[in-house]
Amino acid sequence: MSEGTPPRDLPDEPGRVPEDPGAPVSPPQPSYPPAGTPPAEPGGWSPPPPPQPPPGEWGQQGAGAPPPPPGSPGWQGQPEQAWGQQPPGGYPPAGPPPGYQSQQGSGLAENVASGLSYVLTFVTGLIFFLTDKRPEVRFHAMQAILFGAVWFAVGVLNSIISAFLIDLLLLLVSIAFFVVWIVLMIQGFSGRHFKLPVLGDVAEQQAAKQG
Repeated sequence: MSEGTPPRDLPDEPGRVPEDPGAPVSPPQPSYPPAGTPPAEPGGWSPPPPPQPPPGEWGQQGAGAPPPPPGSPGWQGQPEQAWGQQPPGGYPPAGPPPGYQSQQGSGLAENVASGLSYVLTFVTGLIFFLTDKRPEVRFHAMQAILFGAVWFAVGVLNSIISAFLIDLLLLLVSIAFFVVWIVLMIQGFSGRHFKLPVLGDVAEQQAAKQG
């Protein structure tokens, strides 16, 4: 060292004796690992901490987490709603439950029961008129009864009267009744309120009377 160069002041380090013999000596400060860090393995290497799932909101699961079981606080399933009870949203369930049948019906659809009333005219009409209380079905059933009775009376007259002109007229009437019978069945199965001129008015009056 040359004579003209002043000595450098070294920074104070823990455990280093200062140049001033009278100054107190500070002990070295140990360094601690952060909280939650696993202890280091021999050799100075420590494994990284395991990945933590992202925090989810209340009632939601983190990414990759299985869904909560039914009944747990995070389960969002809705209980089954019984028919006839008002759901929490305020709207009643749409329609009756499966297998429900009206106590006034015969178990068949209205158009099917109406069409079947004309199959054997007054026989099937009487069955549906007594067993089915729906007004539309009772109307078709009563009209089938009246129509079948008139058709039967025309057939009886055709077998009794032997005059040529009257027989021909009754034969034409019988053919017309057959065509009308087919039309009545088609209209009944289609669910239409098809009414005959005179018999239809009587059928409506009788159907309005609930037995």
